[in-house]
Amino acid sequence: MALDQIKVDINDLTAGMYVSKLDRPWINTPFPIQGYYIKNTDDINAIRKYCKFVYIDIRRGKSPIDPILLQTLGPDSRNVIQTNPNSRQRIKARSGATVYKNTTSPRKEVGSACKIQELAIAASAHIRHSIQSGGMINVPETKRIVEVMVDHIIRNPDAFVWLNKIKNRDSYLYGHVVRSTLWAISMARHLGMSRSAMNTLSLAMMLSDVGKLKLPDTLLNKDPSERSGSEEMEYRKHVEYAIESLRKNGEVEPRVLAVIANMFEREDGSGYPRKLTGEQIPVLAKVAGISSYYDELTFPREDNYGLTPSDAMASLYRMRETKFNPQLVEEFIQAIGIYPAGTLVELSTRQTAMILEQNRERKLRPKVVLLLDEERNPYTRFKLVDLMKKEYTSDGMPIDIAYSLPIGAYGADPVEIYNAIFKKTWMISLAS
Repeated sequence: MALDQIKVDINDLTAGMYVSKLDRPWINTPFPIQGYYIKNTDDINAIRKYCKFVYIDIRRGKSPIDPILLQTLGPDSRNVIQTNPNSRQRIKARSGATVYKNTTSPRKEVGSACKIQELAIAASAHIRHSIQSGGMINVPETKRIVEVMVDHIIRNPDAFVWLNKIKNRDSYLYGHVVRSTLWAISMARHLGMSRSAMNTLSLAMMLSDVGKLKLPDTLLNKDPSERSGSEEMEYRKHVEYAIESLRKNGEVEPRVLAVIANMFEREDGSGYPRKLTGEQIPVLAKVAGISSYYDELTFPREDNYGLTPSDAMASLYRMRETKFNPQLVEEFIQAIGIYPAGTLVELSTRQTAMILEQNRERKLRPKVVLLLDEERNPYTRFKLVDLMKKEYTSDGMPIDIAYSLPIGAYGADPVEIYNAIFKKTWMISLAS
């Protein structure tokens, strides 16, 4: 079966898909042999009478999820992201294999998370100011902040993931650093790393871009594709500048420096500064590299908004075994999810919603908040729907996520939605 032909369960069909093959001969059904588009639920109900599954052509119609990303999904492909269990055991064995469970809800945690994120951004701004003025970074204070971040993310990472959707365009450099730190801690938590390892990783992430502050703004702001060979060589010196500056500080541990020195290396040797490959790159540095790259995809410097989470994950997946470790890429997909908290999505009902909280066991069936009805009209009160409970439409069709939307689609302001959901609790009601 070609990559552009995807097997889909009848319950997972949505309008806009193109059915190219059935699970039985076309001649035994009333459907056109050449295939056809699904226009509405009536078409799906008609197929249901004859088939348990069909194949859709993603070149001619809508795909349920990015086709590349589907290759990581298991038999219940709309509900469980599958990874290689043996590779997971190897990775977790290195990290301590601690199992963390959510001990609080994101709505209870988000108030504290907001304050901690503000502290982290302030700490990052202080780091920037210290470097630019030739002063010393307050490493103990930065370490204290990241340790508090780790404690809260261990309790429930979704609150911080929500906050990562709110982008400050005026402070890209340290906004990127803080967001990347949060992605990295969330992944480390998923891998079962010890608190000590997470503290090392998070401190390294917070300090990782200090070398870039020594680069001229003209180079720092230039699109990577437009840099000349000599400019690229100069840009890559930021790692050297960071290590030199942090060593002078005298309060940064060697294991933290090791993460910073190696997080820009890549599996195939195309990274820098030493062009290391595979096992030569420490695991924590690999986690840091994936987390930083993901944030660059979803929050690029030059655009208002970047790729949707599912598109970014698909991009990462395509780079497995070349730029990034394949097992760690799959683990990152599991840790963050195709639809992380705060993601704007279109449901199979054509309603627009935002992910409130992930279901850790079934990542494609999270809790969502309905924002717009099928005609794109805003609800007067946000409605909470738990897709884990298999919500159904009036005609008996299960409600699923059709696809993710870019931040800001249909005028949905993530800051406004955040304030409404988390600061005005009276605006949420259970969907009936």
